[in-house]
Parts: sequence; structure tokens; C-alpha cells
Amino acid sequence: MYPSLIRYETVAKQHPEVRMSKIGFRVLGPLHVCNEDRCLHLKSPRQQVVLAALLLNANRLVPVESLIKAVWEDGPPEGARHQIQNCASMLRRRIRDIGVSEVEIIGYPAGYTMHVSEGRLDATVFDRQVAEARELAAEGRLATAAGRLRSALSLWLGAPLAGVPGRIMQQEAARLAERRLSAQEDWIDLEMALGGSAQVTAELYRLVSEHPFRERLRAQLMLSLHRSGRTAEALAVYRQTWQMFADELGLEPSPVLKGLEVAILRGDPALWRPPLARDPFDGEARVEYPIGAFGGIA
Repeated sequence: MYPSLIRYETVAKQHPEVRMSKIGFRVLGPLHVCNEDRCLHLKSPRQQVVLAALLLNANRLVPVESLIKAVWEDGPPEGARHQIQNCASMLRRRIRDIGVSEVEIIGYPAGYTMHVSEGRLDATVFDRQVAEARELAAEGRLATAAGRLRSALSLWLGAPLAGVPGRIMQQEAARLAERRLSAQEDWIDLEMALGGSAQVTAELYRLVSEHPFRERLRAQLMLSLHRSGRTAEALAVYRQTWQMFADELGLEPSPVLKGLEVAILRGDPALWRPPLARDPFDGEARVEYPIGAFGGIA
């Protein structure tokens, strides 16, 4: 039997900010739909999958065929379209029953669209904040960009789509997790550019252990260790990386990672954070040239 959705009370206890949040639809963690203290508790795996598919494509048409494939993968039964129709009707009614008026499931001959108001779905809020952070970083407003990324990452309450069954939902969860990891890497870049190398080292060790073949994380860890005066440890990370890649993949580290090791050995001054200037308008630190000046890493 598939696990049902995590109870809202558990989420609210672990994450008190959820209860007061405007966000009522969440996929960045256990799937749930809430309106203040009133929540859906979907026990049907079919309803979970359809709801997740509609939320992942919020405000876009989802063809019926796509929903059928998400629910039954390669073995849909006769009458699958009718069952999807019943599922959408049930979700529509249950969402209305908890008093949510900013969301509506609309059926069309070709499929369904779930219209979700601005700020109600965590994934769209996350994507917007990440995009804003990257624009701020491109403008040199690094402190504000780092804060925006912290806000975006705080929306995550666990593994995406936790408890939602099916191979297709697992693939969607993996895509969401990749977006989270990319945002974490961007945040680490910003923190190091702002002089926080020592503060992010522990987080980098954790991320590297979870994603051992992610070269960007390994490069960030080497750089943060070097900038924190732990050059021997930075070089040890490279040696461990070389050995693991050779043993597990039959490959060597990329030229970028090799170049970083050489630069550390030489004590290349380009590895240190760029000088910061003050923004006369908002007093924030601004970088005088883009992050990533060395080999696309820093």
C-alpha cells in the first residue's frame, strides 16, 4: 500500500512557518494542500498523482493522455479517461470544501488546467525567487541575492513529492531536487564571494557526501577549504576525488577541477574572493567583476 500524504499537523509542528504562510499548495516536500488549518488528506494514490501532475504544470494545460500515463504508466485500464475525469471532479470538490477559492481545476476536451493564484504554490515561488536572486547577482547585489536564495531554499520541507507513487512522479521529483541543488550551489558561490567560506564548509561536506560525483560541489569545497586556510585538506579532497572517479567511473576529474588543484598548489591569488566595493545607493556590497572569474568555479 502506498503511504498517504503526511498529516498537516506533523508538517506544521516541524515547520511552524507553514501555518502562517500564504502558500497552500506544496510539492517541495510531502505533497499537501492546506487552507490555514484545513487540509486535504488524500489516501488515493490516483488522486495524489493527478494532483501532483496538475500542480507541477500549474496554469498550463495537461493533456488527459499525460495524466493517464502518470497514473498507470504503460498499462492503463479500459475507461481510464473516465476515471481521470472522476478524479479531477473529486479533487475540485475537495479543494472547494476546505475553502480554497484562488485555485480552480478547469476541464477542456484535451485535458485539464489547474489555475493557481500567485504565491499559492511553493514551486513557483521558489522558481521566482531563484530567478530574482540570479538577476541580483548579475547586477552585483550579492548580499541581497544570497538572502533571496536563502528564502527560496527555506521553502523546502523535505524530499520533493514524498509519498507520491509512480515512476513518472519519481522522475519529476528528481528534476525538482536538481533545481534545489543548483540553487544551493549558487547560494554557496555567493556566500564565498561575500567572505563566508568558513561558514559554508560544513554544508559543503554534507552536500558532497550526498552527491559525491557532483564536481561543482567538490570544487566549491576545495575552494572554501583553501580560502579558510585549510589548503592541505583542499588538496586531499582533490586526491580523494581523483581516486573515487578512477575507481567508480573509470574517469579522471574534469580539466576545471584539475586546474583548480594546480592553482591551489601555486597559491594563485585569483582564487581569493574579489574585492568588494560599496553601492552608494543601498550600501550593499557589490562585486567589481563577475563571480566565476576563475574557471567557472568560484
